[in-house]
Amino acid sequence: MRVRSAAFLKVHEFFAVDNFIHVNTPILTSIDCEGAGEMFKVSSPLENQVSSYLTVSGQLHAEIFSNSLQKVYTFGPTFRAENSNTSRHLSEFWMLEPEVAFHSSSDSMTLAENCVKHILQGLYANYSNDIENLYSITDDRSLREKDLQNAIERPFIRLSYNQAIDILQKSERDFMMAVVWGYPLQSEHERYLTEEYGCRTPIFVTDFPAACKAFYMKRIPENPNHVACFDLLFPRIGELIGGSAREDNLELLHRRMLAKLGSEASEKLEWYLDLRRFGSVPHAGWGMGFERFVQFVTGVENIRDTIPIPRTPGAICL
Repeated sequence: MRVRSAAFLKVHEFFAVDNFIHVNTPILTSIDCEGAGEMFKVSSPLENQVSSYLTVSGQLHAEIFSNSLQKVYTFGPTFRAENSNTSRHLSEFWMLEPEVAFHSSSDSMTLAENCVKHILQGLYANYSNDIENLYSITDDRSLREKDLQNAIERPFIRLSYNQAIDILQKSERDFMMAVVWGYPLQSEHERYLTEEYGCRTPIFVTDFPAACKAFYMKRIPENPNHVACFDLLFPRIGELIGGSAREDNLELLHRRMLAKLGSEASEKLEWYLDLRRFGSVPHAGWGMGFERFVQFVTGVENIRDTIPIPRTPGAICL
């Protein structure tokens, strides 16, 4: 909890120094930002109320403010109704989400790398005793120390999705889940890339096929079947950060929205289309699961140990 608290303050320090504006986005929402349908529905005693859900991301609302304030971030609780009882999933967790006008996907990756390194450097400098004590109770202390040092000292690797698929298919590794172009990377694929191919260095995988990513991601003009996005993969943890340039073309965004979410959900997002309809700017952003970050830096095996009172499927009893 000491490391978590310090990391929380380091987040705000990083963005304050860079003149970002901290904004609070709604926890109650009527839309599914990611389109995955994994949302907690909120019942209400009020009649004729629009269906309400607990938010999975503050991104769409943060885009409102990036259009007027240029550099903003939101940092608050988010919720996923995913029935996943793994060591890296929670039903309630905190998400850090900056959104920046005039940023490209590449700019956003640079911001993500700088942010992560800033927090890690501060924690290692001031909380090394706590971190070393946590590492001392694990079976692979040396690997955890190496992972932390690599993340602080080495430049993060950048690979396109096509390059990543090619590396995985040529690895001759017998993965449980087949490596198939056009599908998201699985946890075992992510770990191979970072732990073996990247020699335990964080890796950005960029430019995924549009079909396996969210509706708001910007198509790459010279390769419209792909979107300008990235996943930042860490050893042991897998995906830590996901981000993209946001589609600023009204017609393309509306078409993708209808295809991914359907007409009913699209009607609820008219306000989001208005951000393009009445003028927009290129912009980009990302989201980091805060508990996964704490899990990485502390080396704990289970993400439930990174949050004071964990909420997981079927375990809300306190």
